[in-house]
Amino acid sequence: MTETSDRECILVVDDAPDTLEMLQRNLTSAGYRIYTALGVAEAIKILESATVDLVITDLKMPRVSGLDLIRHVRENLKDTEVMMITGYASVGG
Repeated sequence: MTETSDRECILVVDDAPDTLEMLQRNLTSAGYRIYTALGVAEAIKILESATVDLVITDLKMPRVSGLDLIRHVRENLKDTEVMMITGYASVGG
């Protein structure tokens, strides 16, 4: 995988800039192409214009939840994988 276009592409979505920066740095050093978004609206704009292999999204974000982004990806981008992350100890009600 020496060509930039041959590298797998990951979109990382989180409302915490420090988390985005850390994930971007680590994933880039592992050889992935990375897009970042601070929220769901920004992520959807990226997904409309770029081919992404994996979306890593925070669960709890202001305004629109990571679950809404997961639903969007599942409905519109069947070949795109999704991984959910959260800084919360519990995701239940």
